[in-house]
Amino acid sequence: MTQRDERELTQLIKDLCEAVTKADAAVLERILHEDYVHHGPRGTVENRAQYVENRKARRLDYKSLVADEIKVRIYGDTALVTGRSNAKGRDQDGTMVEHRRWTRVLVRQDGHWQFVHYQGTPIPRP
Repeated sequence: MTQRDERELTQLIKDLCEAVTKADAAVLERILHEDYVHHGPRGTVENRAQYVENRKARRLDYKSLVADEIKVRIYGDTALVTGRSNAKGRDQDGTMVEHRRWTRVLVRQDGHWQFVHYQGTPIPRP
């Protein structure tokens, strides 16, 4: 793994968080692979089209989404990135404050990294 790859993947996580917060479908469509699958911390499963549409429609309206504790591992043209995030916003039930651990899988194609899988697990409040 090169430091350049690690910096690029860490920045891509931050770009994703910003795109989700801003409901920026153009960025999401660029960084999510056509085979993207999102396994949310509440048990939902969305494909790429559903994920992008739900963010555009702000069905989950994120006011902030911050990732930290990011760890990157690269295996050829596949990357496994783990971390923690804190999300605040509104959903169908009202105010949302969630803390989660997650795993993201990315692939490098034509020199660019794209997300192909997300699995989130809620961190219970004490």
